[in-house]
Amino acid sequence: MSILHIVLSVSFPLSDMLSLLRNEKVQKVLMALRAKNINNIEPNVEFNVGVNYPVFNEIFDSPEETKEALLLLREAGLLDSEIVDNLAICPHCQSHRLIIRSHCPSCGSPKLVRGSMIEHLACGHIDFEEKFKSEEGLFCPNCKKPLGPLGSDYRTFSFLYKCLTCKSVFSNPRVEYLCSNGHVFGEGDLTLYNIVAFKVNPEKRGLIERLTLDLEAVLKPLRDEGLSIKAPAVIYGRSGAKHDFSFAIWCNDDIPPSVVGAIHLHERAVDATDVLAFWAKATDAGVEHKIMITFSGVDESGRGLAEAYGLKIIEGKNERDISTKVKAYVMKILNEKRSANKASSL
Repeated sequence: MSILHIVLSVSFPLSDMLSLLRNEKVQKVLMALRAKNINNIEPNVEFNVGVNYPVFNEIFDSPEETKEALLLLREAGLLDSEIVDNLAICPHCQSHRLIIRSHCPSCGSPKLVRGSMIEHLACGHIDFEEKFKSEEGLFCPNCKKPLGPLGSDYRTFSFLYKCLTCKSVFSNPRVEYLCSNGHVFGEGDLTLYNIVAFKVNPEKRGLIERLTLDLEAVLKPLRDEGLSIKAPAVIYGRSGAKHDFSFAIWCNDDIPPSVVGAIHLHERAVDATDVLAFWAKATDAGVEHKIMITFSGVDESGRGLAEAYGLKIIEGKNERDISTKVKAYVMKILNEKRSANKASSL
């Protein structure tokens, strides 16, 4: 797929949109959205890879590439997003592969054991349940007295920790994390990574269809005629300004090209402002023949100005329709040039 020149009235700057569409990852996502008619892009969490988006697993080598493209499309307004979950990750390297280690809050020792415990209320001794058990019943290992009724003489805890170094008993150990890259950090330093689901902005579905126009397929019949074509094309004007075009066609080896084209992708029809903007930069580039392709029609002001300035507007419904009309127009130009050159050589 070739990059398209966009004539849009949106908050996302045109220069940024053009740069965005030159991103190969973005192109792959757009093509997949169109080909598979995808509307919802759901995340999946796996320990080995972290967060991925299964619908794109066959397209990208890594989840990071997928996420990068999706975030760019969200910034451009083509996708909406929603936080649906989270992961704890390393604040140093963002690894999600973490090992949790517990330490004694009193002495810092990692030598801990954990289990069900009993507290003898009469003497205050706390220890693991098995320490109180005997063949005759429950006896306190500290004061050697049998335990009375539960609740009045002793109470139980489903689990507590005991430090084997300082003998402290506690319910909440001090936690630290070790990531797969060897970084150690405390719970207060833990970074929260938001897991995001994406969906196609319904107002931009038509734009996505246009952005994924296969311009190479449109131009192939002309390439087959032996014409030199660049898509996209960058041409410097007489003013020194650099101009982006969807494509440029050379009928001979002449500089500048014989034809330049732009694709109008807005939902609204081409108007006089669009025509004037394209005509001005094509004229600055010294190009005689100018083609503007549109899928959304042209209004009266745009059509009138295009006729006055000699700018060709090609309206179409699909790639095949556009391709046929572009070839017919360019071949007409080429034949006229050939006839003129033949006449001048006589």
